[in-house]
Amino acid sequence: MENTEILEKLVKRTTEYLQNDMGIDINDSCTTIKSVDQIEYFDITAHIALSSDIRATVGMSTSNKFACTLVKKFLSIEIAPSEMAELAAENIAETLNITMGNILKDLIVMKEGGNINISIPYTMYNATVVKKKKNGMMYISTLKSNDEEILLSYFL
Repeated sequence: MENTEILEKLVKRTTEYLQNDMGIDINDSCTTIKSVDQIEYFDITAHIALSSDIRATVGMSTSNKFACTLVKKFLSIEIAPSEMAELAAENIAETLNITMGNILKDLIVMKEGGNINISIPYTMYNATVVKKKKNGMMYISTLKSNDEEILLSYFL
């Protein structure tokens, strides 16, 4: 399996979800995938661990501001600022969960009869830097919407 297959599909499906389901414009020209030695996450980051035939972690990270924009697009009612922070993190985790769930069936390993288990998304708060393990691989792609960014990551 090509190392970037999961991230390529995650970029495509996340872009489609944000544009088609949430009505958020994504600049399609900013979706290159690159190998990195460290990942600098934004304010809210959700991760899903993959196990069985693939052992890796997939992540989605964004600013508090963009996470709140997603909540406002998702809900049709006004909510208190204290509820907004909690829902913003949950929404990033759920967006990652939805997009990962939608791409699993399209992965080569699954088409060849493989098995991939996915964890419940877990969330990190505050900007964080994660460094590559010795012999590990890390890939990122950044989606842009106006002046906001969504960082998608994949590491082994």
